[in-house]
Amino acid sequence: MSISLQIYDNTSKKTNIISVDFVSDFLATSVGGDPNDIQYFFKFTTGSRDTSNLTYAPRYITNLTDLALNKTKQSATNTAAAYTDISAMITDEIYDYIYGHTADKFSSGCTLKAPMKF
Repeated sequence: MSISLQIYDNTSKKTNIISVDFVSDFLATSVGGDPNDIQYFFKFTTGSRDTSNLTYAPRYITNLTDLALNKTKQSATNTAAAYTDISAMITDEIYDYIYGHTADKFSSGCTLKAPMKF
């Protein structure tokens, strides 16, 4: 099971696709029997390239605290708060693919990531 997101650019009239796959046969599992300690298994992939013409390595998310910028900050906002739900996590990850980020954005310690090329 996976989700495919098509991102259309009006200027270039091109569409890029990002896929979000559930890495295991299950979406989430409780670790150690504690229902508050949930581990997720998401894999983000795309055949698109960034504006530096580099390919994207797959991104793995195992927890809603795995934030887009070096797992310390959300990409769209200057917050270190965990994602509130799966939808918020996917939205922020897609934002990061499309817009990229500067090195050390929001003092996160992340490396430079060029925006998606259309």
